[in-house]
Amino acid sequence: MKAVVWSGGQTFQLEDVPDPTPDAGQVVVKVQAAAICGTDLHYADFESTPPIIPGHEVAGIIVEKAADVEGLSIGDAVALDPVQRCGDCYACSGGFEHLCLNARHLGGQRASGGWAEYVAVDAANAYRIPEGVAFVAASLAEPAAVCYQSFRRAALQAGQDVLVIGDGPFGFLHATIARILGAKNIIVAGHYDERLARIAQHTGAAVCNTHRQDVRQLVTERTGGLGVDVAIEASGAGAAPNIGIAALRPRGTLVIFSYTWNPQPPDFAAVSMNELNLIGSCRSLGCFEPCLQWMAQGKIPAESLIDLKLPLERVGDAIRAMTQRKKDIFKAVLLPEHHWTRCERK
Repeated sequence: MKAVVWSGGQTFQLEDVPDPTPDAGQVVVKVQAAAICGTDLHYADFESTPPIIPGHEVAGIIVEKAADVEGLSIGDAVALDPVQRCGDCYACSGGFEHLCLNARHLGGQRASGGWAEYVAVDAANAYRIPEGVAFVAASLAEPAAVCYQSFRRAALQAGQDVLVIGDGPFGFLHATIARILGAKNIIVAGHYDERLARIAQHTGAAVCNTHRQDVRQLVTERTGGLGVDVAIEASGAGAAPNIGIAALRPRGTLVIFSYTWNPQPPDFAAVSMNELNLIGSCRSLGCFEPCLQWMAQGKIPAESLIDLKLPLERVGDAIRAMTQRKKDIFKAVLLPEHHWTRCERK
């Protein structure tokens, strides 16, 4: 089969690789759409060892399954949770198996990903796509699910106020899900007017370009001076956690969602004096099915995030567009069946 292979640095190239076969408990999926995530471009930063087939945001059709797989059928359209669990470790036994200590993550060192014509995955990680949801949209079930996990970690309640720091795809999805969950005031802070305008259009959020606007002033105006109940750090910027801390009301919660590059020391005095909660959120647990249903109901406009649909052999063009045209490009999706101009359920 054809697959995109990372061979070190920022080198991603199309190669011929062996077709996958299902191990016990697995299915093989014919990939219909595989989105590009910003983390896919950081293998070298995380000291990964090539070669790796990337891709953890994947949707497709089951074409083969192991003899012991039940509950799924050949021909089922599915979205894939990339975090495959061992079922035996401390995290799995404790009920937070998405943090499995022995996880095999699609697109990682131990499990080939979905930038390919086919991918093998544990059957437990394949979720049926509801009718009416296009494959390109379903490929964003994973980023939607991890954003929903942020609010589950924060125990967001309807009527509470939310600040999202970051105007990328995760900023868009966090604002979207905050609206679904009934947040009162939703504020999104970022750097790009074009991205912020699109987020405001689709979510109704108040937006703030931090290059020329004061986030705390906008938060004060929107919340009557109290601050927000929940702040989500979804930018990865080193200064962002302290922006969130400063925006919280007493006993508010800051969720560290993005991997923080060059982190600055948190304002622990504010954390102590205001009894703030600082929590992490990574991956997702029990979030795929709700997010897919919200897509089917039109509540998550996933296709509004997708600005490029390209065949596997044009992965380089997709990556360049995402890195050089950030203000215009939220998401790019690779289509292994390259002759399709659109990727819809058949």
